[in-house]
Amino acid sequence: MSNERARLLLHPVRMRVVIALSADDLTTRQIGELLKDVPQASLYRAIAQLHDAEIIEVVSETRRGGAIERTYSMVAANAVMTPDTFTSGTPEELLGAAQTFADLIVQSTAEHLAVGGDAWREDRFGMRHEPLWLTREQRDELSDDLKAVFDKHLQRERSEDAKLWSMMVAVVRSQTAPPLDPASSPSAD
Repeated sequence: MSNERARLLLHPVRMRVVIALSADDLTTRQIGELLKDVPQASLYRAIAQLHDAEIIEVVSETRRGGAIERTYSMVAANAVMTPDTFTSGTPEELLGAAQTFADLIVQSTAEHLAVGGDAWREDRFGMRHEPLWLTREQRDELSDDLKAVFDKHLQRERSEDAKLWSMMVAVVRSQTAPPLDPASSPSAD
């Protein structure tokens, strides 16, 4: 994936547009309703850039008064953020993407709590943080396992009783662990 495509996907507004379109096809107006804090000019520019890069596509056009209302869909194959996507940008761009991702978790939770009343207690929320000691091969295996889980559930048909859930997973290298003490290592015996 090129640096240009990575920069397109890692930009906070464009990333939020792609994430919004990952759940459903939407018009520009509907995207704007989901991203109320984004100025209209910035939103239109982000949509145009994503469309030009073939990350999103127009799936229908409807005449509304004197204007054409377009409905957009994400082009899943072009919106995938691979490890190369993250490493082809700058450290600042990666940090911006991580901040956008973290903000989406908080925003999604806040929106659900705002409209759900006490019913939120009936939902099964899950948040988990685990330190994992992994070799490069084990890290690759974890990535493959997570992809398989995502693929399994992404292939499900949408049913009448289904509710939209957001699954957000971040696997980030931690620098907070102390070095391994050779005396406590099993191979030290």
